[in-house]
Amino acid sequence: MGFLDDLKRQADALKAKTTIDHAALARNTALADVACKTALSYFIKLAPELNVLRPKSPARFTLDRRNAFDALQLTEFRVDSRRKPLRREEVFDHVVLHWRLVSGQPVEIVKDFLTDIEKLESRLAQSGAQVDKEAVRDPESGKFQGMRYRFVADFLGNARLTPLHDNGRVLIQLQNLDGFESVSFELPGFEVGNARMDELARWLAGQPHSFLQDAQGLRRVEA
Repeated sequence: MGFLDDLKRQADALKAKTTIDHAALARNTALADVACKTALSYFIKLAPELNVLRPKSPARFTLDRRNAFDALQLTEFRVDSRRKPLRREEVFDHVVLHWRLVSGQPVEIVKDFLTDIEKLESRLAQSGAQVDKEAVRDPESGKFQGMRYRFVADFLGNARLTPLHDNGRVLIQLQNLDGFESVSFELPGFEVGNARMDELARWLAGQPHSFLQDAQGLRRVEA
C-alpha cells in the first residue's frame, strides 16, 4: 500500500466522522427546536385561559421589612417567540411567556443608608416595576439625605426557553415566580413536552408542581 492509499484512507475516515458529526448536529437541532415548538404551542393555548382565571400567586414578594406583597394577581399573559438562521435553516431563537403580577397599590419608600438603597434597587430592578426615584436633600444645605422611590406595586414575570441546538438541550429561565428571584436550569430537548409544560401551568396557577424535577444545573438567585 502506497502513501496515496494511506492518504485516501485518512480522508475517508475524516469524511465518515464529518458525516456522523453533521447527522448528530441535525438530530440535536431538531430535538431542541421541537421542544420550543411544543412550548410555543402550549403557551399560545395557556395564555388566554390564565387571562380569564387571573390566578393569585401564593408567594410573598418582599421589597423590605415594611413592604411585602401577598396574593398578587397574575394577569396580561402574552407570548413572544423569535427565530434565527442556523446552518442554512430557520430555527427558534427563544420562546417567552410574559405576565404581570398586579396589586394596584401605590407605594412610596425612602431609604437613607447605602446598603438599604442598594438592596432595594436590586429588588426593584428584578421586579420590573416602573419606578420614579429622586434624591432627598436637606432644603437648606442641599446635603444628600437618601433616596425616595414612588411606584405602583405591579411587577413583571416571565418564562423563557432558549434552545441549545448543538447539544439538543433547552435552557429555561424563570423570573419572579416564587418571589423576586431568577431560576435557571437545562433540560434535554426530549424532556420538554406537554407533561412538563403542565407542571409549569400548575406553578403559574398557584398549585403544587414538579416543574423543576430532574432540572440540570439548577440555579436560584434571589434579588
